[in-house]
Amino acid sequence: MGLKLEYKASLKSTDSEEILDLLIYRPLSFLFVKSIIKTNITPNQISYVALFFGVLAGFFYAYGVGLPFTLAATSFFICNTLDCADGQLARLKHNGTKVGRIIDGFIDYITAISTFIGIGLALKLSGTLEFPWILTIVAALSRAFQNMSFDFYRNMYLRYVYYKVSGIDEEIKEFEEEKERLKKENGSGFEKFLVNIYIKYSKMQKNVNKVPALKISPEEYKNKNQFMLRLWSWIGSTTHLTLAIIFTLFDRVDIYLYLTITLGNFILIVLFLIQKRIISTIPKGNM
Repeated sequence: MGLKLEYKASLKSTDSEEILDLLIYRPLSFLFVKSIIKTNITPNQISYVALFFGVLAGFFYAYGVGLPFTLAATSFFICNTLDCADGQLARLKHNGTKVGRIIDGFIDYITAISTFIGIGLALKLSGTLEFPWILTIVAALSRAFQNMSFDFYRNMYLRYVYYKVSGIDEEIKEFEEEKERLKKENGSGFEKFLVNIYIKYSKMQKNVNKVPALKISPEEYKNKNQFMLRLWSWIGSTTHLTLAIIFTLFDRVDIYLYLTITLGNFILIVLFLIQKRIISTIPKGNM
């Protein structure tokens, strides 16, 4: 397999990837994967290292501007690159696991929680804002909802175009079965914890984004939603992470928080209304 084809095989699908991932992080992570693909390093091990750097970023943020912010931005960059690498390695070696999928999916959220806590502490210590924690918490909730919305419509796209993702009801059932399997086989407490969290997250996502089953061919769904998915990707986790890195390097992470609350939520509302209109034109019912 040629290098170009191997790189493409390491991706979910180019049209469902975030643009900044395709331009920056995926090429770098692919080079890393190529360097370790013949070793015994597993995707889950890479995920844990990515998570370490994500939490480390939050730790550096808490120490304030200057060198700590630079180290936070660097840790953030490494975290996302490795977060891309774990999935690419799993796809190339065909050794992904259900728990691995959960770990990969929650790295963004755990990293975001740690970094927002660090940012809140930094802003509080700096004394430059009157209500730093209110700004930080509102931005954190805004980012979580924006990321969750993008993930939801990306999974819909993968489901209807590539049949790569089960419907959310099937997904919940699949992981409830995994939960029972772990109980019977006396699986690790950490794995049980992750599966439980994922089931609760999926149920929450189902309640927030209620979309009926659609009667549509893969080609039709792709034509109607490919451009929309590209627009959704601009409020995905990688866009947020990259903006945070840029403003962190300029010691103005507060601007990132304001943009998340204002521009980010404006884009979310506009895209949701357009997406709702598109879905309303599609016949309902199973194929």
